[in-house]
Amino acid sequence: MGPRPSRTDERDQLSAARRAVLDVLLEAQEPVTVTQVAEWLGQHANTVREHLEALTRMRMVSRTQVPPQGRGRPASLYRVTPEASAGGAEYAVLAEVLVSYLAETWPDGAEQRAHALAAGRSWGRSMIDRQMDRPPARRGSAQPEPEEDPLTRVRQTFAQAGFDPAERSAGDVRTLLLRRCPVLALAGRHPEVVCTAHLGMAQELLARRGVDREQVSLEAFAEPGACLLHMRSAQAEDDLTGTDEVPPSRVPRGPVGAAAALAHEDDGR
Repeated sequence: MGPRPSRTDERDQLSAARRAVLDVLLEAQEPVTVTQVAEWLGQHANTVREHLEALTRMRMVSRTQVPPQGRGRPASLYRVTPEASAGGAEYAVLAEVLVSYLAETWPDGAEQRAHALAAGRSWGRSMIDRQMDRPPARRGSAQPEPEEDPLTRVRQTFAQAGFDPAERSAGDVRTLLLRRCPVLALAGRHPEVVCTAHLGMAQELLARRGVDREQVSLEAFAEPGACLLHMRSAQAEDDLTGTDEVPPSRVPRGPVGAAAALAHEDDGR
């Protein structure tokens, strides 16, 4: 049950110039053009295009065509894929240290999960703060950013972190299937810490986009090949308020669901 491990980090095999191009796309967190990357790096567009095409062949970058506007060849947009995830060996080592520390410092399950959830939320806030601090030119095009669906944006963030998410919907619940995990072995040993931290991160990312934390839950190792990150609609959450019994299909299962419930109790104190 659960997701697969992330792919081997191939970024160490890249040249410095090609790695710089990839880093620009990782920072942008949205599709960019050859011209934009060339301007940010101060390089010729043909040189950048060559690197982008090579990264595309390596499946570290994907390319889409912009709908044509007027005459001329339509521009191509490039964005990173899960293969370009920054979640490599360094992340795994850091996660191992932090998870072991939490597990040893707070052996009590409930308290351990509460701290893991808080750590995950702090992680999410730091990700948002880094995006806010990034110079406007490095965020993407000079055109105003369109309003983006909250779950779509979180899906992009999780893809860049190596989770290979896919989306599905059922009624008033939208779900991200997290098909890979950058720290799968660690999550298997300490799901109360690792999976709960991932839940906290997702809650914080969605909260900044107007989604109440209580609408977000995570089912760790829920089905073959995936963990499930759920986002209920606000109306569905309202329908649950004041009821004595929550329908079983809406109860987040396992230790991660327990952590969310505990955090809700703490918030209410």
